[in-house]
Amino acid sequence: MALTNTQVMAGTLCQPQYQFDIQTQTSFDYIKLQSAPQMSTVHLQGKLSLKAAKKGDEKNWWAIKADQVAAVQGKTRIPLPSYEHAFAFKLTDKGLISDFYFAAELDQQTQDKLKGLAYYLQYQRDISQVSKEPDTLGQYQPAYQQADKQLKMVKQHYSDFDRTVLSTFNRIEVLDSAHLITPDSCFLAHREGNEVLALSGTDLRFGSRQNYTLTRVAQTFNTPLYELDDDLTRWQHTQVELSEAEKARLAAELQQLITGQDITQIDAHTLSILLKKYDAVIGTLGPLMLSGTLNDKAQMRLFNALGQLDSATSQLLLSSLLQAEKQPLTQFRALRALTQGNAPLSQQATDMLLEMLVNGFSTLDAEVESSFYMTLGILLNNRDTSATSAQISQAITEQITLGESKGKTANLLTALGNSRDPQHEPLLAAHLSDNSARIEKASIRALGMMQTDTAYQNLEQHFFKSPERNKKALLSALGNYQMSAKTSDTVLNMAVNEQDDAVRLAAIKALATQKQKDGIKPILRQALKNETSRRNFKAIIKLLHSKEEKAQ
Repeated sequence: MALTNTQVMAGTLCQPQYQFDIQTQTSFDYIKLQSAPQMSTVHLQGKLSLKAAKKGDEKNWWAIKADQVAAVQGKTRIPLPSYEHAFAFKLTDKGLISDFYFAAELDQQTQDKLKGLAYYLQYQRDISQVSKEPDTLGQYQPAYQQADKQLKMVKQHYSDFDRTVLSTFNRIEVLDSAHLITPDSCFLAHREGNEVLALSGTDLRFGSRQNYTLTRVAQTFNTPLYELDDDLTRWQHTQVELSEAEKARLAAELQQLITGQDITQIDAHTLSILLKKYDAVIGTLGPLMLSGTLNDKAQMRLFNALGQLDSATSQLLLSSLLQAEKQPLTQFRALRALTQGNAPLSQQATDMLLEMLVNGFSTLDAEVESSFYMTLGILLNNRDTSATSAQISQAITEQITLGESKGKTANLLTALGNSRDPQHEPLLAAHLSDNSARIEKASIRALGMMQTDTAYQNLEQHFFKSPERNKKALLSALGNYQMSAKTSDTVLNMAVNEQDDAVRLAAIKALATQKQKDGIKPILRQALKNETSRRNFKAIIKLLHSKEEKAQ
């Protein structure tokens, strides 16, 4: 072998160009479906160029770019520009890839496709001491043999794999592996091989069979790579769009995934992982979900998976489905799905939600309408703080101030409570004195959710100031806090002497949340003799048998 380290390559004019031919057949089998595995075949052809690069002061970087990449189907060639982004990898002295650099904003799947091209150029320069090698799945143990001027390499087994990428799999088997490498002072002159892998989980199996050739071309070809700066830090950051042909192909695959099998047999988490591949075309599911083609259980499973996917495209799809005013069940499921994510909302999804908030949410079901406004607060609480969440929060407070209707105002006050954001406490406290009992109740409940000293003080003050209206709501809200002795005594008196059974029950439940019950239990035990409500009787018994907690 002529090459011993990357410095030798970097010190010479090393700009190899290759043509590649890769045929991959994959199978996906979900055991619970008890049907034939789904099969897909991809035949890729294209060209590859490299040149030495640096990243600031860091050496041993190599810029790489594919060109003229196409999927071959018989005599048809479908261009695949998603493979043609310039990127870079860092090479160790052993010849192994240790890092990658992407200037374009690429999703994980596209990055993995590009990394796969780079890994064809990886092999160990010194086979006297062979170490593990990385690839897109994780780390595997190779075995090398010298055969004249060539190297024979086989993957023996995966010793470790990326759990974040393969969270549904717990095992990778190498069923077949044979790679023939012709080294060169400038990477390699030729490489060919075949490989069969099987990934398995509890209910999921994924198989991959691949054959490939990578050959140095004698006639050089033009590539934009050689026009890029040798310093990676000077590369311009870009956003990437798939071609229309790629989108159409992905959309067709996605439709087949959802309609070609019983997706209710796939758990929502696994389905969300499968959907990642189609993130760029997730929006194409909209018409299918509104058409009634999917049965009810399949629809629910898909909504659940989209909520867990929680990408910008899935957020936008779910937000757009909220506009299906003649399908309130679809709207409700979209709302539920949106509450499952924790990533910041995209600006597009936020704009759609803001439009519905400001102009009014249209639906045939009044309960779904209430749910929409109240769910906005849950979104704020569940998701990371961001510029988009601030926009929604501000819009809610503006709509409350406008006071278009008592119902909408009450729902939005509840939304602020669901957000758990203390900055809204002054606004909530101001509405405690509203003429509308519904608005007062919403403010009470919202302050009960805040769990701050200030919120409690506002509730306690209102409790003694206006005890005749919304008693149950006040008692329930106070039960979310450790009450002062004065308030606890008043609530205990209500638990024993109030005429209304429901109010007594609310008081008993509020007392049950208190850590210190020394003064409470004897009085309630005595009250059992006169309690006429069976439900209240059971609540007192439950309180009496609860264990004492030490006050913090």
